[in-house]
Amino acid sequence: MLRPAPAPRSGAGGAEGAGSLAGGASAGRLARDLALVTLAKAAVSALVLALGFRAVSDDDFARVVLAQAWAHAPRLDPTGTSWLPVPFWLNGALFRLLAPTLDVARAIAFALGVLSAALVYIAARWITGDRRAALAGALLAGAFPWSACLGVATVPELPTAALSLFAVASLVTPPAGPAPPAGRALAGALALVLATLSRYEPWPVAAAFAAMALLAAARLGQGRAAQAKLALAALVALAGPAAWIAWNQIAHGEALHFLARVASYRSALGPRDDGTLLRLLAYPAAMLREEPELFLSLAALALVAWRARRRAASGADRPLPPLLRAARPYALPGAIAVLQIAALSLALVRDGAPTHHPERATLLALLLLALAVGDLTTRAFRGASTGARRALGGAALGVLLVGVVFRPHLRREHFSPRGDEVAIGRAAAALVAPGAPVLVEVVDYGHLATLAALGRPRDAHPDRSVDPRDPPVRSSFDDPASLARRAAAVGAAYLIGRVRPSVIALAGAPLATRGGWGLWAAPPAGGAPRAAPVGSAPRPASSAKARGAP
Repeated sequence: MLRPAPAPRSGAGGAEGAGSLAGGASAGRLARDLALVTLAKAAVSALVLALGFRAVSDDDFARVVLAQAWAHAPRLDPTGTSWLPVPFWLNGALFRLLAPTLDVARAIAFALGVLSAALVYIAARWITGDRRAALAGALLAGAFPWSACLGVATVPELPTAALSLFAVASLVTPPAGPAPPAGRALAGALALVLATLSRYEPWPVAAAFAAMALLAAARLGQGRAAQAKLALAALVALAGPAAWIAWNQIAHGEALHFLARVASYRSALGPRDDGTLLRLLAYPAAMLREEPELFLSLAALALVAWRARRRAASGADRPLPPLLRAARPYALPGAIAVLQIAALSLALVRDGAPTHHPERATLLALLLLALAVGDLTTRAFRGASTGARRALGGAALGVLLVGVVFRPHLRREHFSPRGDEVAIGRAAAALVAPGAPVLVEVVDYGHLATLAALGRPRDAHPDRSVDPRDPPVRSSFDDPASLARRAAAVGAAYLIGRVRPSVIALAGAPLATRGGWGLWAAPPAGGAPRAAPVGSAPRPASSAKARGAP
């Protein structure tokens, strides 16, 4: 990291100096590589959508609803909860420019996934200093399952991890040098501002980045200008967490209010039956369970390299190029990723970590692992003998076969496409005039998919809260009398709920049905059908997820 290094060298595979992206390779070649990476990522994203993936969890829809609310009434803190603001600022601003619809939200997610792939490629170039190795690593990093899914989900995990990787890579000296310019660290620090105001996982990364930048600034041999840039980068990297902590003190009277909120939500979910050790191992176990092929690939590569080294020690020709030197630049990013996972594990012990799909939070480490596998495999093939290439090919085939056979049997959390809820929300958006209040049945957090598809959160009234911190309330859709009272209380012109006798007894035949869900015109208090009012001013919708629960 920021140390004197030998002059850049070129090899058969296109190894180039990394002092600047265009220094050793032409701008045209860089543009072609970026185009290839982004087009490949776009193709992967299109395939994921074609296979039916739409959302990781109900959080995807909650974020869309909150961004739609921000687009209607912008404010500095979009949610007033523990959720960080940058994703809502970005999506809300684009909603105001385009349209506050679920389709626009998904298009934004698609574009951010493609931009994230470009950031990962730049980071790979900085780490490897080798064009082909970086290209292979970036292509793999854009295609493994969790990267593929998060490239189209309306959550900020992939852009956040890509920004974090970009920042960490800005401090790395590649195998052939030269040391990175101090000004690059400033770009990395700015990336961390966006990352740390999007998710909490990059906060330990920002702390490590700041420490490494300050250490580099204190080293002898640095000019004053370089020292000033590194010191400034350290301060900028911590600006996001510092600003959020200060805001929580001002807005809530408690600097760490967000931690208390997350802990209270997890506590309200009920006691967990896992012990401290299982919690400490939860994140590494999730990485291994969700992306076993990456770990198996690295292990297989290490085994082939070890056998090649033993053969070379016996006096035979070396069948593989030495890979240890090529792996050294991953030491600093790897150490920071381990620090991040350790911090997440400690937070989980204290009930301060995400409540589901823990592998989302480890995406920085998974991206780094994918880069290393693609990079080292490319270098190994490039300089390997014919026999070693056969061994590498056999190892790769074995990894794929293991993945195909065992992946379906690994225990995983399910995704939440919420197809019927989205469909009835779209139908309501087409049939219900803007401003008409809609009472929405709340079975679980799936109602957020309906609200996101409706695109008008201010018109929607969830019939109850299912926030575990709130007292349990029976659904008003369970019987006609309760439904009539609740509809009258909010002045509902329409009802959205499951098609069942209690709703049909009050409202008659639905105007539209999608799966098990229906849309009805709400009857007046007397029970006879009435015209739907338009332009009323309903109060904002409220739910645990739409209030920013983890």
